[in-house]
Amino acid sequence: MIVPTNERLAPAAGAGPAPTGAETVVKQYVDDLTLALAQLETGAVTDLLETLVLALHSGSRVFVAGNGGSSTAAIHIASDLMAAAGPLGGAPQVVALTENIARVTAIANDHSYDEIFSRQLVGWGRPRDVLLLLSVSGHSTNLVRAATVGRHLGMTVLAALGNAGDLARLADRLVVFGQADYGLTEDLHVALGHMAVRVLRGGDPCRYTGSTGDGGPAGATAERAEVGEPGESLQF
Repeated sequence: MIVPTNERLAPAAGAGPAPTGAETVVKQYVDDLTLALAQLETGAVTDLLETLVLALHSGSRVFVAGNGGSSTAAIHIASDLMAAAGPLGGAPQVVALTENIARVTAIANDHSYDEIFSRQLVGWGRPRDVLLLLSVSGHSTNLVRAATVGRHLGMTVLAALGNAGDLARLADRLVVFGQADYGLTEDLHVALGHMAVRVLRGGDPCRYTGSTGDGGPAGATAERAEVGEPGESLQF
């Protein structure tokens, strides 16, 4: 339905500041995000990305997990990485442990929300696979359990956190950014994924070219091998 012009919300009259305070908030957020980027420990980010990209080059599997906004970032990152890694050959396996809502809710209902990631890893994880954990607090129990199981299975644990909580001591590679601000940290989670894509592309940015479709890493053709249902051979 097209709303008639005379029924649309008109802009606020006058040239003064927006009555909602949006202008001030926008400027402050841009300043905060700029500062968070300036404070980024590029050495730590490089180490984490090198580990992640080398794992994909070697054929290891990558699992990504997070809660709330970080759960959708996990899906976004996994989709982009799987597509960008396609040219490496074979069938790259990058799995967001949050993407199958039926599996996640079944584990939460039948066992515990604290086990929604660890129980999936029990059946799928293997030595030299990589587990990337996204968290603002760094204390989420389900991520701590996933890290513990991952280390037991011989996986490499990477963590991108807003606060160096309990996950920090379990991570083989660690990045702390965003000053524990949920918005800034979650923005940087996605930026981290986009940096990984650019590394996989040899440093080339992925830009829209005007052709049909998006042309982005998630729109690229990539075969994905199905990962089987998790087994119950180990208990944690």
